[in-house]
Amino acid sequence: MAEVGIWEPPVPDVPPVSRTPTLVENVGWNVLLGLAIFLPLPMKRPFAGDPRAILVALFMLFLFAFVADYVDAGRGAVFQRWGLYALCAMLLAKVTVFLVIAVGCARVERFANLMAGLLAVEIGGVVVYAVVHAFESSIADRVVAYYVALVGARVMFRELDLTLGRRAVAALVAFSALAGLVACRGPAVPVVAPLPVKRPALDVESIYYDQARLVQAALDDVLASQDGVPETYFVGFASSAKEDVFENEVKHIESQFRDQLGAEGRTVLMVNSRNTMDELPLANGPNLESVLKGVARKMGPEDLLFLHMTSHGSKEHKFSVLFESMRLNDLSAKRIGEIVNGAGLPWRVVVVSACFSGGYIEDLKSPRAMVITAASADRTSFGCENGREYTYFGAAYYRDSLTDGDFRAAFERAVPLVREREESNGYKHSDPQIWVGGEIVDKLPLVVSGDGGT
Repeated sequence: MAEVGIWEPPVPDVPPVSRTPTLVENVGWNVLLGLAIFLPLPMKRPFAGDPRAILVALFMLFLFAFVADYVDAGRGAVFQRWGLYALCAMLLAKVTVFLVIAVGCARVERFANLMAGLLAVEIGGVVVYAVVHAFESSIADRVVAYYVALVGARVMFRELDLTLGRRAVAALVAFSALAGLVACRGPAVPVVAPLPVKRPALDVESIYYDQARLVQAALDDVLASQDGVPETYFVGFASSAKEDVFENEVKHIESQFRDQLGAEGRTVLMVNSRNTMDELPLANGPNLESVLKGVARKMGPEDLLFLHMTSHGSKEHKFSVLFESMRLNDLSAKRIGEIVNGAGLPWRVVVVSACFSGGYIEDLKSPRAMVITAASADRTSFGCENGREYTYFGAAYYRDSLTDGDFRAAFERAVPLVREREESNGYKHSDPQIWVGGEIVDKLPLVVSGDGGT
């Protein structure tokens, strides 16, 4: 008799349940993958688009930036909210670039992975930037910034689920946009900066009352012109005390005019600085007017005055006049023109070294004047940071180009040097300007065309 078995239903093959990675694993993987892309190493696994991991990476980015700036600033560092705003603004701009490209490619579902990759790249960029920044090289800083943009483009290429050609186009667009942000960002603002040195308050009343004495003392030291002998006089005007580069620059230029350009005994400085407030007149409008009129009385009809004005400038063409708690008035282009043209100077060269300084030319024009500016009317100039000896234009024009009294030739030599330095740092060219009056053409060793100025 046959044995009867018990029937059992077939058991279907069930694939093993995959384990969901933990938050720590996703964060660790994203950071590791970001480092691999930086090196660059071949990695096939995509970034983890875990929203929690993205938030953790965002926190890590801000923490690393804070620590890097804190180490750079040293003891006594203080938090700068403007640095945090700048970091957030730049990150938001980059996220927007990635989002626009993802939407344009109809792959918005990949945006979380793109976001994770972007943050991983930014974390790596902060670490590398901190190491490179220790060498105090602005060129190296820019190289790192552009490399971060290139790595961001690689993230775009590997994370989009598209054909090879479309991914390449998306990556190229991403790099162009990210590199454009780098070119436009200007100097980086740290999240943490050194603690400013506390100084005693200025005795504003005493400083004001002392100006007449200081102006007269400065003019008393100026030699009178020798009859029939063409001589050069120099007046320097550094009106912003916020950065010491303006004071440093005007002092270097005065020394150059005394030692090399024949102005010994015929120079006056006006500087807004604690270093000079007991010795030199303030750089403000009333003192500029008094000094120029006083120097004009010492000059002969054949003499030339060279006026160098250095400070910050605005789009409204106002020359910054700033000295801590003292309420000094900025100088408009019109007011500077009134002061200079009304001083009774026989011949003059005026250099305005400031942002948007081309906007001062029209008000300074005169047949007997040459006007030189560090920038055009709608562009910024560069190099006005603490600790510098010259601005970019000041270094190129005075230190590197002005070897004799040919002020026009020095300008022609300086402009390419300014352009080269600005472009090496990723800045838009400041476009320095020059205007030459018709009568001063015969006074100075110039080659210009036209009778109304160039």
